[in-house]
Amino acid sequence: MYVKFLANTHPSIKWGQKKDHILLTIAVQDIEKPEISIEPTKLHFKGQQTKGLKYDTILEFFDEIDPKTSKHRKTSQNHWEFMLKKKNPNKPFWKRLIKSTEKCLWITVDWNHFTAEGDDDDADDMGSAGGKDWGNIDAMLKQMGGDVSGAASTDLKDVDHKEIDSDDEPMPDLEDVQKNE
Repeated sequence: MYVKFLANTHPSIKWGQKKDHILLTIAVQDIEKPEISIEPTKLHFKGQQTKGLKYDTILEFFDEIDPKTSKHRKTSQNHWEFMLKKKNPNKPFWKRLIKSTEKCLWITVDWNHFTAEGDDDDADDMGSAGGKDWGNIDAMLKQMGGDVSGAASTDLKDVDHKEIDSDDEPMPDLEDVQKNE
């Protein structure tokens, strides 16, 4: 008799922060309805892929969030996004996502959604996260050139393929380079 035991795996997590919120992206594949629990000091994400891999992770946050105003959504077949409102946006920026100082290789900084303390944060208003309107995802996708299913279309007709950059100059062969002895 063959029994296969599946260990729980941590999903890949990217995080960024603004003055008033944390933006978290969890990358998991083929999980339609995970169990998600958002509390003031932690987030629990649990789910199983159709192929059997189980994800189960609890993040104990560096500081408190407001679970009532925090939101989450599935953005693609492989990604879940969380906009976690900080309980007190007047406190200093978080030094890290989780309370523990232990290095977690499955948690990385999302530099596209990160503002350091003292950086200009005026471009991000209270109703959006990372420049995204969480209220009308369909309009945002259409504006980006995609359809509601998330498939984006790219038009490369206007690209000038004849333009040459100075970095594109040919390099000399190795034999042509003088040797310094």
